[in-house]
Amino acid sequence: MVKQIPVPQAKYELLTDVRQSRWKTVLCLVLVSLILGILFVTRAWLGIIILRSSSTETFDTETIDNAKVATWLRRARMYAESTKENQNANRNNSISSPQHFYTNSSGQIIVCYYTISSDLNTLWELSPSNIDPNLCTHIIVGFAGVVNCSLNLGNNSSIYKEVIGLKKFQPELRVMISVGGSNELHLGFSEMVKNHANRKRFIKSVLNVTRTFGFDGLDLDWEFPAWLGADEREKIRFIQLLEELRKEFYRAKETLILSVAVAAPQAIVDQSYMVTEMAKYIDFVNLMSYDYHFYVWYYPITGLNAPLFSRAAESGYLSTLNVNFSVHYWLSKGMPGEKLIIGIPTYGHTYRLDNSLNHGLLAPANGFGKLGNMGFVSYPTVCEFLRNGAESVFEFESKVPYAYKDKEWISYDDITSIYYKAEWIRANNFGGAMILSLNVDDWNNTCKFNESFPLTRTIMKILRYQEN
Repeated sequence: MVKQIPVPQAKYELLTDVRQSRWKTVLCLVLVSLILGILFVTRAWLGIIILRSSSTETFDTETIDNAKVATWLRRARMYAESTKENQNANRNNSISSPQHFYTNSSGQIIVCYYTISSDLNTLWELSPSNIDPNLCTHIIVGFAGVVNCSLNLGNNSSIYKEVIGLKKFQPELRVMISVGGSNELHLGFSEMVKNHANRKRFIKSVLNVTRTFGFDGLDLDWEFPAWLGADEREKIRFIQLLEELRKEFYRAKETLILSVAVAAPQAIVDQSYMVTEMAKYIDFVNLMSYDYHFYVWYYPITGLNAPLFSRAAESGYLSTLNVNFSVHYWLSKGMPGEKLIIGIPTYGHTYRLDNSLNHGLLAPANGFGKLGNMGFVSYPTVCEFLRNGAESVFEFESKVPYAYKDKEWISYDDITSIYYKAEWIRANNFGGAMILSLNVDDWNNTCKFNESFPLTRTIMKILRYQEN
C-alpha cells in the first residue's frame, strides 16, 4: 500500500498546473485513445481475414508444409469460428452421459482415413506398404478433388492402387475414396452441385473411377455446405447430390458404399445439413468429433481437442463442445445411431503458454506450441514430449489427457482415452469408430509399445474382438 502524505501546498500547485494545461491533457488522451483504437481495429481486422480465409479461395496452402495440415487447420479454424456463430444454439442445452447402455452389435465398423500428401518423405507420411490391412474394416483414402465438376485424383493414382492392393491380404477390407478436404479450398463442390447437369457429370466420373480402380465406395468431405455466407441452397443441393448418387449406384448395379464426413459443432450442423434427408441415402456418416478447442487469438486459452464428456465447470455453449453432446445432437436431428461413426483423432493440439507456472485447462496462451506444425502434433511426437520430461494429466471428467513442459502445452488422446471412447461406442451400439488418421498414429513403433498403430489397435481390440 502506498501511504498518502498530506502536502497541501503541493496539491494546490499540482491542481493549478492541471487547470492551466487542460487542453494538453485532453489532446494526449485523444491521441492515446486513437492509437489504441487503431491497434484494436487492426488486430480485429487481421483476425477476421485469417478466419475468413479458411472458407475462401484466398487460403494459401503453399505457406503450409503439408497438405494434411492445411486441411485440418482450415477445419479447426471453422470449428472455432462456429463458436462465434452460435446465436441460434440453446446456451442451456446440455446432454448428459446416457444412463442406459444397449446390447453391443457385432456389426460395428472401424473406418480409418489414410491421407495422401504431395511428398511421401516425412515421419507423417505413412506409405501404403506399412499399413496393417487387418486394423480397419474400411480405409478411406483422401483427398481427391472436384475439378470441372468431375472427380480428380491428381497425380496420386499409384498410391490409390497400392492401398487397394491391401485387399489381397485382407479380402474383407473395404477401400473408399474421399473427395474434398484441402481440395475443397477451390470451391469445387459449390459449383458441382449447382444444377443437375453438373451433378450428373460428377456422378459419371465417380462411377468411372470406382470401376477403373476397384474402389468399394465414395466418401464426401465437403466442409461445409451453406456455411458462413455461402448460398443457402447448397444445403438442398447437397441432398439432391446424395439422392442422385444413390440412384445411379443402384441403376449401375454398383454395390458402392456412400458416406459423408460431417461437422460436430451444433451451429454448423444446423446451418449445413438436412439430417433426416441425408440419412435416407447414405450408408453412414463420419462424425468429425475433434478440434473442439484450438488456439485462436480471440479465445487464447488452453482447451481439450476431443473431450468425450463435458466438465461440470462448463456451461452453456461450452458444454456442447464434446463428443457425447455432438453424437446425441446428431441423434436428436434424425441420424440413426447405427449410421453414426464416431471420429477419434490420433493427433493432438499444441499451445504456447503465457506463463509456464499456469499450465492447467483454461490457462492463458499466446500461440501454437513449438512442436508439430501449425498447432497439430502427431502421436509419436507426443510420446517423445513425454519421454523428455513433460508432465501428463488425465482429465477424468472429460476422459482425455493433456501434457505440459515449460511453455509447451498439448491436448491429445492416448491409449487410455481411446479405450474409454471405444468402450462408450460399443456400449451405446453406435455404428463404429472413425480414425483420423493412420498417418499420425505411431505406425513406426516410436512410442515403444511393442506394436505399431497402438491407438488404432486399441479400438480394433474393443470393437472387433470385444476385449476388455
